[in-house]
Formats: sequence, structure tokens, C-alpha cells
Amino acid sequence: MDLCDRLSFLFGTEEYVSLRRDLVLLREELNSYKFRDVRRRFICSGSLGEGVAYPRSDDDVMMYNTNTRVVKSYREATQRYDLLMVPSESSPGYCLLLDVNQSYPVNIIHVINEMPFLSSSLWKQYDLQEGESIHGPCRSQIVCDYEYDRAECIYFPSWPDIANNWILRNRIQSWPSHDIMRNIIMQGCHVVPIGDQSSFYHEHEWRISFSMAERTLMHSLNHVQFLTYNLLRLCLKRIIAKGSPDVLCSYFMKTTLFYTAENTPSQLWQVENIDTCFKTCLSVLYDYVYHIYCPNFFIPEYNMMKRKVNHTNRQPLLDIIRSLHDIGIVGTIHLCGESGCLDERISFSSIESNLDFEFVNSALFNLILSSLLHIISTTDIYGVLFKLFRLLQSYNACETANIMFRYSIIFCCQQLIDRLLIQLRINKRNYRLHKRIETLLRIGYRVDVTTGKLTAATYMYLIGKTESALSHIRRLLSEYPPYALACRSNNDTLVAYMDVMCSRGYTIGYKVRQAYALRHRLIENVLNALPQPLRILISTFPDNISVPLEPLSYTYVLESLCYIRLQNFALLKKSTRCLVDRLDDLTDNYYIVFTRMYIGIIKYEQNDDQSACRWFGSAYIIANTLPPVFCKPSSDSIMTYLACLLNRRFRTGR
Repeated sequence: MDLCDRLSFLFGTEEYVSLRRDLVLLREELNSYKFRDVRRRFICSGSLGEGVAYPRSDDDVMMYNTNTRVVKSYREATQRYDLLMVPSESSPGYCLLLDVNQSYPVNIIHVINEMPFLSSSLWKQYDLQEGESIHGPCRSQIVCDYEYDRAECIYFPSWPDIANNWILRNRIQSWPSHDIMRNIIMQGCHVVPIGDQSSFYHEHEWRISFSMAERTLMHSLNHVQFLTYNLLRLCLKRIIAKGSPDVLCSYFMKTTLFYTAENTPSQLWQVENIDTCFKTCLSVLYDYVYHIYCPNFFIPEYNMMKRKVNHTNRQPLLDIIRSLHDIGIVGTIHLCGESGCLDERISFSSIESNLDFEFVNSALFNLILSSLLHIISTTDIYGVLFKLFRLLQSYNACETANIMFRYSIIFCCQQLIDRLLIQLRINKRNYRLHKRIETLLRIGYRVDVTTGKLTAATYMYLIGKTESALSHIRRLLSEYPPYALACRSNNDTLVAYMDVMCSRGYTIGYKVRQAYALRHRLIENVLNALPQPLRILISTFPDNISVPLEPLSYTYVLESLCYIRLQNFALLKKSTRCLVDRLDDLTDNYYIVFTRMYIGIIKYEQNDDQSACRWFGSAYIIANTLPPVFCKPSSDSIMTYLACLLNRRFRTGR
């Protein structure tokens, strides 16, 4: 195995990097669709948007209003909220924004020479939400010990005159290509609310941001260039930042790579030359620090090191960079504490297994999945479905990203089925409703490992086709092993997943399907698509509490309800036994409580009141050991559900 393969153990293979980028772009598309009614656009920037996924990678986003823009001349200011760019006299890359039509609130306007300018500092403070703080040009918020940065920027659809040098300058090789440059120029740039500290008007100035252009350039790098950039970032975080904290930042590393890639032949950036590539970048960085001048990639006149590096801290930085150059990649990796990837016992399969583990458990996977499900569940579903189908047809994503597209589609389908079932209760003979639901079920059946089939089985149960429901359940249980249907409630399930799914020749797509089954709670928030006993149970819980309907337990519950309806008590006993045995595999008391409640429901439906009360009683005892946020809702739900059942039994005379 060559050095690039071993570095892929740390930073990701080409396929995984492509997957990260595709999922980020999918999240961006859906978020922009969600905010379309308020004319807002959503852009993923920072390391997450670039496909760099370290633990705790930055989740930086940029948002702007589509009816607000920056223009270069009075003649272009034809819309109400247009702002005229006035270049800063103090530093290239900064500007003031003149409110040409005087359309903005006076509390975010600063008057200079009797002219109204949009103030960057007042803009950041405007409508600041509780829990948010100002961090540079961004509004920062900490959620679950994770920091999210959001820059409220303004779109600049034209290419700034000060960056024309980037278009015209001579290049040794063809990176970036003419097509990439054309795309970058056409997409324009943004201005973000932060000024040059040396300027008299720094509280009111704005900085021209090329984040979209930088992301496009990052996505155009080959894998050797991508690995080199990751190595530079690793050096910064593990070595340089310790010796000289708060001097250099990852943006300098990105700029170093861009200039090196632009001024070296493409033949250099090959797998066998990666150590040379790394040392070349360090030489360029050394030169920047030595001269205390790091030119911005798009505006070379702007020295980004002007207030970062000085004659006092320069020499320690030069010593560190020189030593990293001397020891090369292997020595640097040892120095960074990542020597495990150089172990000769590491094989391709172990690299694949490590990346499977990294991806399935990464913040990125959680972020993308939760973001997608939240967007879909709170937005016009028909519109999102249409958007997803269009993206599938037009967007050349990798296999796994396409799978995530399809998961989004199946979630939409479940939400639609839930709404259609409400109408179906009112008019059970509505043929058109049945056909629409069956069409949605066919989509889900082809897409999803478990949820599509379980949704189909539930629908058949609800419309009285019990044998068809059992047929779906039997097929599901025969095709997929138990760990693939279980929520990952303990480490043993994850170990089973890693042991069977990883390093066995399965495609990434298949592995992610299985990983999705581990994470996904079955038809969450889809109340009407459940059998009535479970519907009563979930309705007793407050909206902020998620009821765990894991696929495996729900499969046994649904199977038992089918056998109760068919009066097949022999098979009912077997199915109930499977659900009872499920308790032995669970370690999380929250899941244990609900599994016992499910068994109590089945016993009640069998008219076995004594057993039902016993199972609900044991669930109540365990519920009182749960954390307060779950204890009271669970305990109250058990008592409420028992009251509902007893009331129903009293009314029906059962």
C-alpha cells in the first residue's frame, strides 16, 4: 500500500470525500427550498462544505436574502434594496455599502458625509436571537456542545473589479480550468459584515467573500491535492498552533495550496510525488511567513498576514515549518500522533472499515440526516418531492448520495401516506386515494431497506388485508438479519454491524442503507399510519418526546396484531415470544419501558387483562428510573393509556 492509501485512512478515500460533498450540497438545496417563501438562500461553507470532515468540523453556513444585492454602479441600482459598493481606501477587499434608495431601517444605517451607509456592526446586531453571540462576521450559537456559525451576508452577483487580476494573470498550468473559472465568475460572490481593523470606518465596512469560489476550487482538486491540504491543516492544529497559537489559520493553508497548485505542473500532483507536494507547499508557506506577506488568492494586493505575523513571532514559526519540511510526511504524521495509519498491518479492508465507522458515526452523517428529515417534515411535502426527483435526474451525485436522496423521498412518502390515511378514514371506498397510497408505497418499497416494507405491511393491516401484511412481514424478517432492523441502542448492535457490513466486499451504498436502518426510528411523527393501539399510546406523549418505534420491535408488534385479528393463537404466542426475547438484547431502559408497554398492548388485545396489567406495571417501575425529562411523560403515558383502555373496555362491555 502506498502513502496516499494510508493517508486515506485519516482523511477519506476519493469516494468518501465525494460523498461528503454531495450530501452537503443536498442539504444546501433542501434548506434553500425550505426558505424560498421568505426569499432566503442557504450556503454550506467552511470545512464541512469543502468535504473536509474532522471530528468537530466547522458547520459554517452563509445566508442571504434574494431581494438584496450589491451593485457596482448607480446605473445597476434598479431594485429597491440594491446597495452600491464603495471600495475602501484603507485596504483592498473591503468596501462600504451605500443605501442608494434609502430602503433600510435607520437603526442599521450609519451616515458618512451626509450619505446613508449600511453598517456592518449594526447589521450583525440586528435581530440577534437569544443564545446567539457575535464571532467575527458570524452569529454563533452553541447547540448540544456544538458551535454553529451563521454569516448573514449580502449577494454580489457581479465579479468585483479588484479581483480582475485573478482572471487575467498567467498560470503555469491549466488549473483552475477555463470552465471552472467561468462558473466562479458567473456565480458571483458575497460581502460579509466585518471591516478592516486599521480602517477609520472598520465598524461599518464589509469584506468581499469568495467562499463560494473557494468551495468550487476545493471540489476541483484531485485527491493528492486534497490529501496535501488535509496534511497542512493537521500540521496547523497539532503542531504549529501549539508552538505559535492564534497566529496562522486554516485559511492560510488553503491559500498556500491554491497558489502552489496554480504555479506547478499537473504532473507533480501524482500519488508517487505526494511527499514532494507536501514539501513544496511548506516551502511556499515558509516564504510567506519569512516576508510577512500572504497574498489573498483572488486579491493579491491584500496581505492577510499584516496583523498576524510580526518580527517577534516570525522566527518560531519559521523554525517549525523548516523542521516539518525536513522530516517530510512520515515524520510529520508521527509528530502529529497519527502513526497508526503507517502500521504495516493495515490493509485496504481495514481502511474501508475505519472509514465506514467514521462516516456512520460522524457529526456530518447525523447533521445531514437530521437536517433532511427536519426540512422535509416542516415543509410543503409535494414541493420537496418534486425538488428531490428533479435533483435525482439532474445532479450527478455518487451512489451513496443518491441513496440519501431516496431516503428523503421515502420520508416524504411516509408523511403523505399519513395525510392520505386521514382522508381514507372519512371515505374508505375512495379508489383514487388507495391508488395514490399504493403508488407511494411502491416508491418506498424499492428505496428503503426496512421502512418501506414496514409501511406497506402497516397499510395492508389498516385496510384489512391481514394476510398481505403478514406476507410483507415474513419477507422482511427472512431478508434482513435482526441487527439490520434494530435501532442502535447498544454497542453490541454496532459491533454486529461493523463485523458483518464492513470489509466484506459490500458496496458503500449497501453499508449506508444498513447504517440508516440502525439510526432511523420507524415512521416517526407519522401518527395516522399506525395501528390504533399504538396510535393511542403515542398520542398520550407530549410533542417534544420521541416515542421509540424501532423497526424490529414494531415488526413483532404488527405481526402479533395480525395474528390476533386472524385468531391464530399458536403463531401469536411465537411472535409475542420474539418480542419478549427482544428485551434481553436491550440495555437502554427507555427502549425497555416501551417494549414492555408494547407487550402489554398485545396482551390487552388478547383480552388477557391480568398479563396486560403486569407488563404495564413493570414498565411503570422502570419508567420511574429514567431521567426526569423522560420519567414523568413515560409514567403519565402508562397511566393515561391504561385509563383509555379501561374506559374503552367499559364502553364496549368487553
